[in-house]
Amino acid sequence: MIKFSDRQIGIIFIIPFAIVAILFMLYPVIEAIRVSFYAKNPLRPNQESFIGFANFVFIFRDPLFWSSFFQATIWTIASITLQTILGVGLALLVHIPLKGISIFRGLFIFPYMVPTVVIALVWRWMFNPEIGIVNYLLTTMGIIEEPIYWFSSQSMSMVSTIFLNVWKYTPFVLICVLARLQTIPLELYDAAKVDGASVLRRFKDITLTQLSEVLSVVVVFRTVWTFNKFEEIYLLTRGGPGTSTFNLAIYAYEQSMANLKMGVSAATGVVMMFILFVGSMLYLKLLKFEESE
Repeated sequence: MIKFSDRQIGIIFIIPFAIVAILFMLYPVIEAIRVSFYAKNPLRPNQESFIGFANFVFIFRDPLFWSSFFQATIWTIASITLQTILGVGLALLVHIPLKGISIFRGLFIFPYMVPTVVIALVWRWMFNPEIGIVNYLLTTMGIIEEPIYWFSSQSMSMVSTIFLNVWKYTPFVLICVLARLQTIPLELYDAAKVDGASVLRRFKDITLTQLSEVLSVVVVFRTVWTFNKFEEIYLLTRGGPGTSTFNLAIYAYEQSMANLKMGVSAATGVVMMFILFVGSMLYLKLLKFEESE
């Protein structure tokens, strides 16, 4: 009978993951980088020609690209900020040891489990300007006098998509923060109380300090996922009205599917990947620098 060392057993278990990662993660990235240097039509997949950096020149000269980049940045910053604030606040709320609190924890996680397509369909019904419950409640309470056209107005369409993203993904922040809260030693709070620290002081010096590492990871992951988001905006507004809710993911989709420019779409994806990589590294380095002071 063949006996394997712990190292060999570990390698055997890692091999399937490595194969899947290469096939479904590494290869698509390499292929996207390769295609970004070619002129390629999806209707003629076997015909492509090398054009160097022409695709990158095209997108950097395209006003719609920069408009999409600006809107993607606004969408990401607003969504992540609200998710972080609400996630931490709700985590502190459900962390209170009360009878039946586990039921509320389960209810708060519910939006994260619902498929995005279902949420988008329900959201479109709720925010319908004529029969939607949101306008009905706002009108009943006297907050508005006329219906708000949430998905038809350029000023409100981005707000509507941000609301959906925050509603769906705040539970992710809540789960991560709550898990960390449950590991903070209570002795730290007891010692702070003895020293006369106020509630705000304990929250700032103990809670936020203990949460800093998990929050940094959560912010990076949520930034990457939100900046790349496609389905939520497309299902709600299809990038409209006009191009008022275009982000870079929808811009890349339109370039490949509507304009049949696979190379331009791939170049957009490469630029997005570069932006997110550099932004994540700078954020983590800045966070480590602040912690070392």
